[in-house]
Amino acid sequence: MGNPENRELEVKFEITSAETMKQLILDAGAVPEQETRLERNLRWDDADGTLTKTGQVLRLRDNGGTAVLTYKAEHQNDKGIADREEIETVVSDFENTRLILERLGYEIVFIYEKYRSIYRLEDTGLFLDHTPIGDYLEIKSKGLMTLLSGAPRNGWG
Repeated sequence: MGNPENRELEVKFEITSAETMKQLILDAGAVPEQETRLERNLRWDDADGTLTKTGQVLRLRDNGGTAVLTYKAEHQNDKGIADREEIETVVSDFENTRLILERLGYEIVFIYEKYRSIYRLEDTGLFLDHTPIGDYLEIKSKGLMTLLSGAPRNGWG
């Protein structure tokens, strides 16, 4: 799968109360890494939908001052844990990156926005998302055992 730093293990939970979850996260000893901010996400594909058909993602994200281009390979799913290659790079100009993707023949296939707060607990990222369709907790870790043991131990699963 290439560079092990580009391996992503994640699990998502729909939650009923973002404020309650935030308190659980803080009580578990997590530290805030990013205050809540609006993210705008553009997902791209070619005219044939090649990426979507093969479970891949090409995304350009603007999170309020920083633009990030992301490639996600098809994911393997084991007991609700998604395991995939994810390559991200910060780009200096959101609009010019958008133009490059368009000139390469990609088109926007999905746009979504969310408000995201980020917390860190050891090697685990905790992403609290508020979206128009609900609130979610996304847990990302480099270590599978952290994901498997962390959520139930902290009352998140």
